[in-house]
Amino acid sequence: MRTKKYHFWLAASIFVAIAFSCFGFKLAFQSPYTIQDDARQHVFWLQKFSDRYLFTNDLIADYFSSVAPLGYKFLYWFANFLGVKPFLFSKILPVLLGIITTIYIYFVTIALFPVPFAGFMASLLLNQNLWMLDDLVSGTPRAFFYVLFLGFIYYLLRQRLIPCLLFIILQGLFYPQVVLISAGILIINLIKQKSSYFYFTGLVLALGILAIYKLKTADFSQVMSLTTAKQLPEFYAGGRNTFFLDNPWLFWLAGPRSGFFPREWQYVLLCSFGLSLPWLTRYPRRFPLVKKIKPQITIVGQILLVSLALFFLSHLLLFQLHLPSRYSQHTWRIIIALVDGITLAILLNSITKNITHYQKLFKPLITAIAIGALLYPTYAVQAYPYRLGYVTGTAPELYQFLEQQPKDILIASLSKEADFIPSLAQRSVLVAEEYSIPYHLDYYQPIRRRTQDLITAQYSLNQAKVNQFIQKYHIDLWLLDKNAFQVEHLLHNPWLRQFKPETENAILSLKQTKKHILATKVAECKIFQTRELVVLDTKCIKLN
Repeated sequence: MRTKKYHFWLAASIFVAIAFSCFGFKLAFQSPYTIQDDARQHVFWLQKFSDRYLFTNDLIADYFSSVAPLGYKFLYWFANFLGVKPFLFSKILPVLLGIITTIYIYFVTIALFPVPFAGFMASLLLNQNLWMLDDLVSGTPRAFFYVLFLGFIYYLLRQRLIPCLLFIILQGLFYPQVVLISAGILIINLIKQKSSYFYFTGLVLALGILAIYKLKTADFSQVMSLTTAKQLPEFYAGGRNTFFLDNPWLFWLAGPRSGFFPREWQYVLLCSFGLSLPWLTRYPRRFPLVKKIKPQITIVGQILLVSLALFFLSHLLLFQLHLPSRYSQHTWRIIIALVDGITLAILLNSITKNITHYQKLFKPLITAIAIGALLYPTYAVQAYPYRLGYVTGTAPELYQFLEQQPKDILIASLSKEADFIPSLAQRSVLVAEEYSIPYHLDYYQPIRRRTQDLITAQYSLNQAKVNQFIQKYHIDLWLLDKNAFQVEHLLHNPWLRQFKPETENAILSLKQTKKHILATKVAECKIFQTRELVVLDTKCIKLN
C-alpha cells in the first residue's frame, strides 16, 4: 500500500517528530553550559576520544566506560572522528533517533491496521510521550530502545529474516536489555508455530548475544544484592536511588524504578482510548474500520506478556537484570501509542461518517482539533526544562579556571558543582552525587568510602587527618561552597545525610562552633573564588 494518502501521513509523522525535536533543541541549547542530566554520567568520559590524557586513573570514568555497550562507544567515537564532540552529538542524536523511531512506529501501525491516519496518530502519541521525558533526549544507551525494538517488531511482522536479525544484533550492541524482550517474543511465536526457521534462527541469535554479553569480562561485575541494598539508605525514600517504597501500590505500579507502569501514569490515564478497542470490535457496522484490524494485532498482547514476565523476573533477581521498570515502562509507551492510534482513527472515522451533510467541512476540523488537543500537553510540559532532564551549570568562571589546570588533577568536593566538573571542565573529581550510582558493589563501595572520608576530612579538627586524606587520595584541589561550614548546608543536603555517622558528627561539630582545619585555611590557601565557591590548593593546606 503506497498511496498518496500513505505518503502524506508518513511525511506528516516525520514533520511532527521534527517539530517536537525543535522544542527539545531549544532547551538543549539555551546555554553553552546546558547538558542533559544523564549525559553527565554516560557522555562525560567520551571526551577521552578527543584527548586521551583526560580522566586517567579515574574510577568514575572507568566505571561508566566499562558499563557502556560497544555500539554506543563506537557511534560516539565515529561522531568524534568526524569532528562532532560528544556533548554536541548527544544533543543531535535524539533528533535522528526520534525521526527513525517515528518511521518505524508508523510502519508497525500500518502492518497491524492499514489506515495511514492511524499510523500518524500513533506516531504523534509516541512523540508526545517521548518528548515529555528524559529517555530519548538523554542520548544515552536507553535512548536507543524505541527505534531498536520497533525495528525488530516491524521486520518480525513482515517476516523479513535478515533485517530482523540485524536489529537483534544492534540491540545487543546498543541496549542489551531489549534483547531479552525480543527473545521472549520469539519464544512465544516459536511455541505457537511449533516449527519455524524464522523464529528459531532469531532466538538462537538472541540467546547467543545474551551469552556473549553475560560472559563479557567487565571491570565492575559485582552486582548489588538485595540483602545489601536493603541495608543502604540510598535505596529508600529520599535516597540517591530510591527503590524501596513504603506504599506497596506505588512500589509495584508507579515507582520510577520498581513500578510496572510508566512513571508518567497521569499521561497513561489521559491516553486510555485504547481500552475501548475490544468493545469497538464488537460493533463493526457502527465502526466499520475495525474490519481492517489484522490478526497480527496479537503482537501487542505478546509484548505485554513478555514485559510482565521480565518485570517480575527482574524483581526476583534484583538487581541482576538491572531495574524492573526498564522491562515494562518503555514497552507500555509503545503499546499505548499503537492501540490508541488505531482506536482514535476508528472513532474519528465513525464520527465524521455520521456527519453526512457537512462531512467535507467537519472531517478536517475534527481531525485538527484532535491533533491540537494531543499536542498541547507536550508544549505546556516542555515549558519546564527539568522535564527533559536538562540542567545548566551556574559557575562558568570555575569551569574555565579548572580547564586551565593540569589534565591529571583530582578535585575533592562535596559541592553540587562537582556534578558538572567532569562534563564542563573536563577534570576528574573524587566523588560527586551525580556519579554515586549504587548498582555495582565493586564501584560503589569505593565511592561510598571516599565520600565518608571526604566528609570526615572536610569537617575535621585535626590537621594530621586532613593531611592523611589528601595524601591517601592524591588530592590536588579542594572545592568548597562558601556556606559549607554552616549547619543548614548539611541539614538540607539529602545526599550527604545518607552517610552516617559522618554527616551527623559534622553537624554536631558545627553546632559547637569549633574551628575546623579547612575553614581556617580558606584565606591563605584559596587560589580561585566566586561569590559562592572557593578553590583551595592542597599543597598549602598540608602546611602546618
